Amino acid sequence: MDPYEILLRDTLEGFLKEDCAFKDVTSSVIPPDKHGSAIIVAREAGVCAGLVEAGLVFSLTGCVLGISCKEGNPFKPGDSIASVTGKLASILSTERVALNLLMHLCGVATATRAFQERIDAVAGRGQCKIAATRKTTPGMRAMEKRAVMVAGGDPHRWSLDDMVLLKDTHRSYYNDVAHMVSVARNRVSFSKKIEVEVETTDDAIMAARAGADIIMLDNMPFSLMKTTMEKLEHEGLRQGIIVESSGNVTLDTVADHARTGVDIISTSAITLKAMPVDISLELV
Repeated sequence: MDPYEILLRDTLEGFLKEDCAFKDVTSSVIPPDKHGSAIIVAREAGVCAGLVEAGLVFSLTGCVLGISCKEGNPFKPGDSIASVTGKLASILSTERVALNLLMHLCGVATATRAFQERIDAVAGRGQCKIAATRKTTPGMRAMEKRAVMVAGGDPHRWSLDDMVLLKDTHRSYYNDVAHMVSVARNRVSFSKKIEVEVETTDDAIMAARAGADIIMLDNMPFSLMKTTMEKLEHEGLRQGIIVESSGNVTLDTVADHARTGVDIISTSAITLKAMPVDISLELV
C-alpha cells in the first residue's frame, strides 16, 4: 500500500464508522450478493481532486474505483469523473463518505486554481505561488494540502516539525527579532528553515540580516509591502530570501499581493473557505 494511503487509512475508516457504526439498514433492502456499478458525475464545473482518497474509501468496503478524469484537470457539468464496481450494497453504503470527500477536495482544488490563475495573470507563471496554511479541517490536513498541490498550489508547512515559523506570539518573549532568530538557529537542526513573521519594514530588514530564510509580511498594507520589498532589494538582502505575504488574501485581493513582488502568498481561503463542488453518484 502507498505510504500516503497508510497515513490516511485510520482516518478514512473513522469516517466510515461515523456514517455507519453497525449496519446500513437502508442498503439492507439490496440483496447482499448483488454486484453492479455506478458512475460519479459532476453537476457543476471544477478541478478534479480527491480520487485517491475516494478510491481508498471504496476499497475499504471491497469496491473498486475506476478513474475517468485525471486529478488536476478541469471538468464541466455532466462529465464523468470516475466509476465504481462492487457489491451494490457496499457501493451505496460508501457513497456518502466518498462523495463528501470528492466534493470538498474538488472544491479545494478549484479554489486553489482560481487563486493561482489570478496570480499568474499579473506576476507571470511560476513567479509566485499560492500556498495553504495550517488552518485546515481537523483530520483532513493531508488531504486538503494534497488537493492544493494537485491544482498547482504549494502545501506550505504540513506540521509544526516541518520548519520554524516565528510569529508575534513568539516575539513577545524576546526584545528583538535578531535575538529570536539566533535562539531558533541554535536550538533546531541546520536542516530546518526559519521563517519570521513581521509587520514593519524595519523588522523585515532585521530578520533578513539575522539570517532568516523566509520573511512573512503579515497583514501589511500593499504600499508598505512594496516599500519593504524595495528596501530589501536596496540593502542587498533580497537574494536568497523567500518573501511571503499573508493576511487579507481573497480572490479580489490576491493579484494586489502578487504585484508587490512577493514569492509566496499564503491563505486559509483555499482550504477552510473553499466551496464544495456538486458531484453525484448514479447506479448503472
